[in-house]
Amino acid sequence: MSPREPSEHPALSRRGSAGLWFAVLGGPAAWFVSLTVSYFAVHEVCRHQTAIAPRIVSVVAFAVAVAAAIGGRGIWTRVAAVEHREGDRPVERTRFLAQIGVFGGAVFSLIILLQVVATLLLPSCRERPRTPESPDVFAPQSHQQHSRA
Repeated sequence: MSPREPSEHPALSRRGSAGLWFAVLGGPAAWFVSLTVSYFAVHEVCRHQTAIAPRIVSVVAFAVAVAAAIGGRGIWTRVAAVEHREGDRPVERTRFLAQIGVFGGAVFSLIILLQVVATLLLPSCRERPRTPESPDVFAPQSHQQHSRA
């Protein structure tokens, strides 16, 4: 089967390809979004003394990473059922990428889960509590000083 030939098996089709890409990239992308939102929300979390928004984003990211792992497992089992010759590259490649999706989704799910557990166990903003009068981190100090004058 050449790369340009359409496949008879759904796991090797264009629709299956989108699912395969989701399985491979879904877990890392979900972790990246979760980490980025948590990192940039620190000042607002300290200002309002609640971390509910980053935790909600992390729970959604966890669900996406688990879905990517489950999707990869589904593709893996469908490809395993395909009759193929030894050395059939598209089937072997799809199986390998599905395995990467399963293991990557599981690892990134665990990482996201541990990040959520850490936010629950570790106290936030303990050393420097922020108040509504605290300076805004998005505006430079020199800009705030000029605006008060």
